[in-house]
Parts: sequence; structure tokens; C-alpha cells
Amino acid sequence: MNNLLDILNKSVNYLEKKNIKNARLTAESIIAEVMKMERIMLYAEFERILLENELKKIREKLNEVINETKEKNISGDNDFENIVKSEKQLKLLLDKSIQYLKKNDIEEGKLIAEIVFSHVLNIDRMMLFTKYRDDIEDEKIEKIRYFIQKIGREKFPVQYLLNEQEFYGRKFYVDKGVLIPRQDTEILVEKMIDILKHNILKIQDFVDKDNINSKVHPKILDIGVGSGIIGITAALEIEGSYVLGVDISEKALETAQKNKEILKVSNIKFLKSDLFENVEFREFDMIVSNPPYISLSEVGIMSDDALLHEPSEALFAENDGLYFYYEICQKAFDYLANFGYLLFEIGYKQAKNIVEIMTSSGFKNVEVIKDLAGLDRVVVGQKIINKIES
Repeated sequence: MNNLLDILNKSVNYLEKKNIKNARLTAESIIAEVMKMERIMLYAEFERILLENELKKIREKLNEVINETKEKNISGDNDFENIVKSEKQLKLLLDKSIQYLKKNDIEEGKLIAEIVFSHVLNIDRMMLFTKYRDDIEDEKIEKIRYFIQKIGREKFPVQYLLNEQEFYGRKFYVDKGVLIPRQDTEILVEKMIDILKHNILKIQDFVDKDNINSKVHPKILDIGVGSGIIGITAALEIEGSYVLGVDISEKALETAQKNKEILKVSNIKFLKSDLFENVEFREFDMIVSNPPYISLSEVGIMSDDALLHEPSEALFAENDGLYFYYEICQKAFDYLANFGYLLFEIGYKQAKNIVEIMTSSGFKNVEVIKDLAGLDRVVVGQKIINKIES
């Protein structure tokens, strides 16, 4: 097919194979120029069929970009290679690595370089300065060079290179089969823990007040478990909890299981399930989910490392990114105990729609929580069928 979206995707893939940075943005800019339209309108006219002369101009401009970038990369990479081969002092190598990453438009280049050095040298990142004058062994220099150049050339996420990401004070294993945990998700986790510790436990204590030997075991369902960060954190932070994590991806479930073993968590299990499909238990105290919520129309504003390397099924959703919120809300009521909670992480523009979805699905006390940047990040609702009689 020669429709606009198909040609755009092929152009992006072509640039990616040639290790062109900002491949999607570059492809969009080229096609928008040839088509004489605003870049943002490309996705609005995705079904438009391109003419042969338009295709020819696009191919020519793609190749021009590749040739120009190739010349620059040869020069820049050679400079970096020469520095790495001629110097061994940690401070000098670190400074040059930071410069190289910044030159290649890597955000937080200093932080990423420090993470790489601390990982390879097995030194806490905050203690690197104590080794600034030390020389690094050739074998470790080669490993650092490989990591830094792969990040610079390919926009390869450092988390996937090192198979590690810190979340809520713990180190989790991650690979390309799962989404890289974001700091924003800690807002969801903090709210989850707060509710579990201060609301559900109090309600259960009240219900079980006549049974002084009753032990409270909050039951939590994590939908779309990914690497397991939410469910495992809940299992570790909430004493006596039982957690079930579900995902349709075999790869995600393997990664979550690996993190369960690494962190030695006994009160969580994982199940392959398309949302609630294989879930039999129906008395959860909490259902929590960080579903794919990015609209396909927002592809142009995504960072290159996410678009190039993270699984698209964990990022994008149909219906303006709202698909999974509708699906989960329609069935969550049947799987929650009375007074149970449903929590979502959301996109910063989605709060109003998701509040409406949850309210229309019967949830009460619906609340929006903002992240550290002041953006809407979490929506919470509660299942209440009737009041507890005193």
C-alpha cells in the first residue's frame, strides 16, 4: 500500500535501520515538507494515497539525511574512540562520555553516563567522585565504550542495556519485553499503599471486630503487570497481603516472575489473562492498573527511545487511549469486594474522561491525584453498595 501512514511507518523503519536519531520526527518532517502540510496533520490524513513523484521525493530526502548523518557520525565516533583508547582516568573518560551523549541529543546525559560507569565499575553512583583519579582497566573501558556508543547512536535505553531500573527504592530487572518503569508510577503506588494501610485495613478491622483472632489479608489484583513493579511493591509493602498479577504477554510474565525471585517475594503470583478472562476470585480489596493509555495520535510527541525500543502494545491504546479504562471499569465492579478500590494511572489529559467512565460504571468517591509536576496522574474510585451499619 502507498497510503500516507504506511509510507510514514516504512520511512521510520528505514531510518531506524540506518541508526538515524529522531527517526520518527525526521520522517514526519520530510513527508510533511513533500506533502506541503503541517506535521501534526499527517495522522489526520493517514489514508491518503501518495503519488509516484511524491514517493520519489521522499526517498531522495531520506537518503540525503542518511548520508549527512553518516558523515557526522564517522567524525564524532572516531573522536570518542580515540579518546577512550588514549585515556584511562575515570574523571576524563566520564566527562568525555557526558559530552558525547549530549552531542547526540541524549537527555540527562550526565545521569546516564554516571549510571553506566557505576554499573561497570561496581561503584555506587554517588561515590564515583572518590575514584576520579583512578585508572580504569582496559576491559572495563571497552564495556563502557560499547554502552555509551549504543546509547548515543541508537537511542538505546540504558535500562535495557543494564537490565535494571530502580523503582520505589528497589532494583528491578527489565528488558525489551516490558515497559521501562517510570517515576510517575510511584504516585500510583504511593496512593495504593496509603489506601491499603489507612482505609481497607480499618474497614476490615471494623467488620471483624468481634473476631479478635482475625488476621487481615488485603487481596490485590494488578492488571497488566508488566515487569511486576506495582504488584511486587504492594506485596512487599503491605504486610499480610495476597497479590495476583495478570498480563496477556508471556514475556512480561516471565520478567515479573524473575523479579519475584530476585526480590524473594512469596505473597504474589502471576497468571496469563486477557484482563479478567482467567481470574476466578471475585472479592479483591483493590484492583490497580497502569494500562496502555497513549493515543495513536500522540505518536509524534513520544521520545525516540520509547518509540524505537519499548513494546508498542504496552504504550498505545485505541479510542484516544481510553480503551482499557472502559474495558476494566465495565467488569471491575464484579471482581471487587464491597468498599474495594479501583486505581488507574492515567495520561495527563485523560482525567475528565476517566472520571466520567468510572462514575458511569458505578464507582463512588472518585478522586484525581496529581504528580510532582502538578499534572493529573492517578484516578481512584470505590465500590460502595451500601453503608456499614454501626
